[in-house]
Amino acid sequence: MLDLIARLKALDPAEKDPETIQNEVYAAGKAQPFDNLRDWFKGLYEVLLGQSQGPRFGGFVAVYGIPETIALIEAGLAGELVKA
Repeated sequence: MLDLIARLKALDPAEKDPETIQNEVYAAGKAQPFDNLRDWFKGLYEVLLGQSQGPRFGGFVAVYGIPETIALIEAGLAGELVKA
């Protein structure tokens, strides 16, 4: 997820093209040793949204915003999104 944060920070914070963002999310997952890339996305959804499935992540980021998504990922990594 740290690689994803770095990739999102490298994009224009106002980027709204879901495909451009999705390509970076996909590349971040491909850079990791997942046997199945579906596991990468499942992990993203579980950590950030509390469910094993969700919207296409590039589209989510385009709507939610890159800076907001970075903050969400950082909160997830810090354990701040864990439900009691």
